[in-house]
Amino acid sequence: MKPTGILPYGDPRLKLRSEEVTRIDQHLCDLVKSMFEMLYVVPGIGIAAPQVGCNQRFFVFDMNRRADPSKRTPVTLINPVVTAQEGTMTGEEGCLSFPGVFVPVERSFRIEIKGTDLDGKELVFQGEGLFARLIQHEMDHLEGILLSERMTRWDRLRLHQEIKAIERKGKKGGRGF
Repeated sequence: MKPTGILPYGDPRLKLRSEEVTRIDQHLCDLVKSMFEMLYVVPGIGIAAPQVGCNQRFFVFDMNRRADPSKRTPVTLINPVVTAQEGTMTGEEGCLSFPGVFVPVERSFRIEIKGTDLDGKELVFQGEGLFARLIQHEMDHLEGILLSERMTRWDRLRLHQEIKAIERKGKKGGRGF
């Protein structure tokens, strides 16, 4: 399956809890490669599998996505589990499934996460700030939790028209980026 774009809010697949990856095969490797190709052209630093219509527990990210291709640091995290969180922070957050929408979201400031890569090797990451925000955002996608559920009531009211327009596109099977 080669993704044809990011699913916008309104597509019911975004609300599903993702299933564990049970097999790392060529199909999964090809999908990951396509997701990275997409990541390097959209204005984001991570993409979760549900955002491209794949109901599996993995996401890709690159904290250096804007860097020279020789300095990029692409990471695939399969069946991730958050093992520690601490502190809180509030900051602007966007989502490729909500193009053009940015709202303040409260998240844990520090995070530790475990998962595996495409070779089945265990990975453990610890980080804070933007990295912690990214991980929590992508984990939300794997649980079927969307940015709209993290917004305040005021932000939902303020952005009502924009969100409805995105939702109509998603319900019709349109693509975001």
